[in-house]
Amino acid sequence: MVNPIPKFAKNVWTKWNIRGAILTSLSLQVVLIFLAPFRKRTRNSIVVLSLWSTYLIADYVANFCIGLISNKYGDQDTSISNVNDFLLAFWAPFLLLHLGGPDTITAFSLEDNELWLRHMLGLFVQLGLTGYVFLLTLPANTMWLPTTLVFLAGIIKYAERTRSLQLASNSNFRKSCVRDPDPGPNYAKLMEEYKSRKDAGLPTSITTMPEPELEPGANSTKAEVEKPQKNKNESEGKHEKETLDDVEVVRKAHGLFDTFKGLIVDMIYSFYERSESREYFLKQNAEDALRVIEVELNFMYESFYTKSSVVRTTVGYIFRFVAVSCTVAALVLFVFDQKHGCNEFDVVVTYTLLYGAVALDTVSLLMLIFSDDTFAFDPSKKDRLRGIKIFIVSISRGFLKFNRLKWKEEILSRNVLCRRWSESIAAYNLIYYCLYKKERWWDRYFEYIGATEFVEQLKYEKKKKLRQGLWSFIFEELKRKSGDVDDVETIQRICSSRGSWVIQEGEIRRHDIDKLMPYVDANIVTFDQSLIQWHIATDLLFYDDHKNAQDEDVEEGRGNTDKEDELFRDFSKLLSDYMLYLLIMQPNMMSAIGGIGQIRFQDTWAEANKFFSKRDQKIREDQEKKEMNDQKKRACRKLIDVCTDQEPSSVKGDRSKSVLFDACRLANEIKKLNEKKRWKIIAQVWVELLSYAASNCRPITHVQQLGKGGEFISLVWLLMTHLGLAKQFQIKEGHARAKLIVGEEDMNKSS
Repeated sequence: MVNPIPKFAKNVWTKWNIRGAILTSLSLQVVLIFLAPFRKRTRNSIVVLSLWSTYLIADYVANFCIGLISNKYGDQDTSISNVNDFLLAFWAPFLLLHLGGPDTITAFSLEDNELWLRHMLGLFVQLGLTGYVFLLTLPANTMWLPTTLVFLAGIIKYAERTRSLQLASNSNFRKSCVRDPDPGPNYAKLMEEYKSRKDAGLPTSITTMPEPELEPGANSTKAEVEKPQKNKNESEGKHEKETLDDVEVVRKAHGLFDTFKGLIVDMIYSFYERSESREYFLKQNAEDALRVIEVELNFMYESFYTKSSVVRTTVGYIFRFVAVSCTVAALVLFVFDQKHGCNEFDVVVTYTLLYGAVALDTVSLLMLIFSDDTFAFDPSKKDRLRGIKIFIVSISRGFLKFNRLKWKEEILSRNVLCRRWSESIAAYNLIYYCLYKKERWWDRYFEYIGATEFVEQLKYEKKKKLRQGLWSFIFEELKRKSGDVDDVETIQRICSSRGSWVIQEGEIRRHDIDKLMPYVDANIVTFDQSLIQWHIATDLLFYDDHKNAQDEDVEEGRGNTDKEDELFRDFSKLLSDYMLYLLIMQPNMMSAIGGIGQIRFQDTWAEANKFFSKRDQKIREDQEKKEMNDQKKRACRKLIDVCTDQEPSSVKGDRSKSVLFDACRLANEIKKLNEKKRWKIIAQVWVELLSYAASNCRPITHVQQLGKGGEFISLVWLLMTHLGLAKQFQIKEGHARAKLIVGEEDMNKSS
């Protein structure tokens, strides 16, 4: 019988399996420490897939290598008596270092944090295996001291990772957000005093006075508000940019994160906390608000996906110092150790492991020094490392300046190394999908293996950079709504509005309001139905507005209208495509409000596909001859020209969930609005639809997306929260102040 594996291959594997596995493990650690930070900075699927595979393989390789070493020396017939055997046993503790992983990644997804108990069990198992191999070498092992030092460093690194996963798990993170118990005023003491006075026959009564309101912007916030406002007044008439100091932005973001991190686990907050953050953001411009919010999101990312919560504590610094010292000491001891009788290649491998461990620790230290946490410390508070931190901040301000927002022709354009999120807005368009989707033989294969959505996302999803004007428009819209809102009922109404607020409060005729309300009223249409209708209507009007323009103007999406109208039209198109992307490609983010969005989209696509293929075959024939925008323009004009005098449901019935011709009716109603205000109203409706989705999306899903480049809707959600437009603000009143009145006297018994 022929052996399927040649003897030569077996010999090579026997000789090089441990050496190859441990060098591969080290290489994967190098890839992880540098690649992991890019996951929050880009939406590139290749980067995310590469990181995911590296993250999983790194643990498998390290566990496998420890198994190989323990298997090699666990046999009783195999004696560990020569120096080279001691050298190979010395490698085992390095795998504990590798299993501890770099500081830049502990979890690939939030689900990994929930498996912290499994990692703890793995820690004990690997400690047992490594300790077993080490004990086999005693008492003859001449390298016992450097082995012990690396072993200790490996325990610390692996324990850091396990502890980070534990703290980031949902239950433990919730516990960290719970405040100290608040028993309230001393009711029993007050009533005892009241009863004793009453029994004594004294005229006694209790009156309740409201607790004095905390002035908005009090304490730290007040000081932080006054400084940028002063700068703003000094620079009046100049370009209104970057009024906040870079270090102040990081410190403010860190303070907001500490205060509002409970939002992630659905905790509620008082109006006092709302007033502080609201007052602060109402005094900022759009750019400064964006700078603060993106840093705050970065703190969220680090808390759930890195070792930040463990390493950046006093105890964490101590253990990290011990781990690094042990690794360096092991290197020094090995350099001066007698290595006679050792295989030269094995010595090189050992040096590679030692220098690699020291290099990884050095990179981690540099990342720790130049992190947002270092700049976020409060210099007024006592801290053992206060002097060091002040020195680091003083010499490193240029690093934060290098990371500032940079706009190129009003497009956010920073180097990928400087980003805190992807800075892009995804786009997905129904008309484009309908015109260019073609059935291929391999589509059935992708459907069979469950990869259809992934493939379609690669083919039909577009990515566009954030525009400065769009962010400013959204900021001003939300700021306007926040300005005069001080009660829970109005906040709830704004958060529940899906365009009705704009239509009812805007400058629209009563007749037009009645016509448009059925397309935004929550009692008439579901959110997904309204979103798809407005998406199609926006597309129809976007291209219909150019029917008298020249071809080159059409291709650029520009008409012969004024600049403001042109901007609102572009904003509407961008938000329209982004919201459809969220509904179809990110259903988890829209699960609370998406309804049957997937079914409705497919039915609408099927009806549009049928319309284009049979009604006007020439659109299909021109696909190879015309430019993309021209094809879409022709398709949209054909749709908007369809007679829609009758309700589509009264003609077709309601089995199909398609809203194609309902959207055509909506487009015709919008065309009746004042031409100069039409696109502004559409853009405002889209801001409300975006705000509604942001406020109703489960907060934890925003954190899930931070590990994949982040979503623009997460910035809107956090902005709404800090402007007080969130459902989590439900504690309106503080403690009552009870006053005990006895005759002419009054005694304040409130605590």
